[in-house]
Amino acid sequence: MQRFKHIIIKFFIPLFLVLILFGCSTIDGFLGGGMNDPENVAAANAEKENGQMATPEPAEPAMPTVEEQLAEKDKALVNQGMRIAATERELQMIQEENSSLKAELNALKAEADETKAMLEQANESQVAAASENARSNAPRPKAPNGGYGLHLASYLHMESIEPGLKNLEAKIPVLIEGKPIKIAKATVKGQNYNRLIVGKFDNRDDAQAECRQALLLISFCEVVAFDGEDY
Repeated sequence: MQRFKHIIIKFFIPLFLVLILFGCSTIDGFLGGGMNDPENVAAANAEKENGQMATPEPAEPAMPTVEEQLAEKDKALVNQGMRIAATERELQMIQEENSSLKAELNALKAEADETKAMLEQANESQVAAASENARSNAPRPKAPNGGYGLHLASYLHMESIEPGLKNLEAKIPVLIEGKPIKIAKATVKGQNYNRLIVGKFDNRDDAQAECRQALLLISFCEVVAFDGEDY
């Protein structure tokens, strides 16, 4: 029995050592595929270095060429020229609009001045007529040329008479067309005016009736003596 135990110990100790060595090799292969193997370590280090070398560095942006810079400059100049041209067109339109508004304002001012002058003349005529009637109840004497006329407008300048007359003809053609016209000089507050008088009427009542009709279409009408220079 003692001998049998001795044989078993002598046989199993080497076997046990072999199994231990075999197991270590197997575990190393199982865990890391032979990570402790010098060849595997060298391969891993080489792969790591290759990975670091393969990482691309960020490339710097390429500088534009001279041709590209010139083309970009030409494009900027063209755009600037287009903007300047558009601004000049807008300025021209504004100037034309301002000129038109200025002309309209001048025309309105001239019309207002003429209306004011006519109203002042009418006021003076009414005052004179009232004074004359107060002195005498006799009918108003006729003008040297005879009859009465309708004072429709007054003008500071002779060249204003023609366009003014055309304006009146457009508003009251029945009263103007075919009728005799005289231009009488008048001074109001030191200012000389040219009175446009349309006639003629044999009596004052007819002239007053026509004047009332005219005032429906124009802003001023006054019955006066049909006197002055023929127009």
